[in-house]
Amino acid sequence: MSVLVAGEVLLQESYVEITYSSREKIIIARWKGFLTVEQTRRGCELMSKVIAEKGLSRHLSDHAELRILGREVQEYLVGTWFYEVERLGLRKIAVRVAADIFAKATVQKVNTEQQYGQLSITTFGSCDAAVKWLKQEEES
Repeated sequence: MSVLVAGEVLLQESYVEITYSSREKIIIARWKGFLTVEQTRRGCELMSKVIAEKGLSRHLSDHAELRILGREVQEYLVGTWFYEVERLGLRKIAVRVAADIFAKATVQKVNTEQQYGQLSITTFGSCDAAVKWLKQEEES
């Protein structure tokens, strides 16, 4: 991730690494493997707390090492978490899609060019492109 300054590690587990870049004011999650809804909820609840505490508006969700998003995980994200973080002030989620075709299909089903209130979600093939989009000023 050449365009993003390394951040403080907030959670390090086999299924996710969550960091916060105070310089860029971006919270980053690097998801790995096959996620359960419990694992997803644990990571998302931590991110919600940090988003609220720090007044963050940007999030990078890196799915390069993700294997698949199961139905329960998809339902949690779409039905609960995206609306929750939008209410907390998050405005942009950049998703780096996985190379794995099955993971990519499930991620894009949930994330491709979606709008949840004032929250925009866009997918990218690289972290550089994702971060560049996140750092663009939000247009009025």
